Amino acid sequence: SEQEAIAETIVNFQDKFNKNFNYPYVFLNNDLFTDEFKTAMKLAAPNAEMSFGLVPQDHWGYPPWVNETLAAESRKQMDADNVFYGGMESYHHMCRYQSGFFFNHPLLDNYDWYWRVEPGVKFFCDITYDPFLYMQKNNKQYGFVVTLTELKETIPTLWKTVREYAYSRRINITSNPQLLFPFFEDEQGDYNLCHFWSNFEIASLNLWRSPAYRDFFNYLDQTGKFFYERWGDAPVHSIAAGLFLETDQVHYFEDIGYQHDLYRHCPSTASGKGCRCDCPEGTNDKSIDHDQYPDSCLPKWKNWVETSKARKAHWMWT
Repeated sequence: SEQEAIAETIVNFQDKFNKNFNYPYVFLNNDLFTDEFKTAMKLAAPNAEMSFGLVPQDHWGYPPWVNETLAAESRKQMDADNVFYGGMESYHHMCRYQSGFFFNHPLLDNYDWYWRVEPGVKFFCDITYDPFLYMQKNNKQYGFVVTLTELKETIPTLWKTVREYAYSRRINITSNPQLLFPFFEDEQGDYNLCHFWSNFEIASLNLWRSPAYRDFFNYLDQTGKFFYERWGDAPVHSIAAGLFLETDQVHYFEDIGYQHDLYRHCPSTASGKGCRCDCPEGTNDKSIDHDQYPDSCLPKWKNWVETSKARKAHWMWT
């Protein structure tokens, strides 16, 4: 159903990046791809290797511990309360799948890294280097372009559940001054709602394949709240990165111009980053990160990175 949107994105992505690197594409869907779809993708990137996979039914369905009647009632209530995508059944399945299963698909078995590319997204700047090699050489595990606040009503008990998990597994979130987790806390110890927008991710598949993350996801999954609430994969991935990564293992790709839905990131002129960018210009074409959007977490992130460097220097000295 999103054939035209993803074809346009692939043409754009090829032009801005992959024509020079020729990385393969893996397409996954919960329904079989049509021959028409496959042909359209191959026309969008004629020289790229492509594979098309079906998501297993048990990865896009209800686990046995979820009460489907309660899930339906919850969706109905979320819809009535105008919870964003709360009433859409397929969206709940998608969030759970992206949180806990995509990295286990057989078509990804031979890969260590991935770049998530969504239908309809647009890239504005030429990417003349290999982000995968950059991540590998610099000990980065997770990369993002946009960081913003989550809708509180989608995750009313997620933070409480995460804290219960950390306590149950005896994860000391204060013992390592470089741990990312405190970035996501406000002054009262509650979730500040910041997360990395997961429609763009360049990350290590082995981060999610690790026993620690699998245990974390399974703990969350057993609550059923991917269905009783509307837990998104973005806060789940982000908070997991907080639990298992140090700050300098996460990278902000400031030089990659990008847009998804209404949110756009363009490298600022002052940053001196971004290669041959064609970002839109005008009153209604502002970048979320550089134009004082209230829901952007980038100022918090930049401050956190700077204070993290200071903490690391002090920790090494003492």
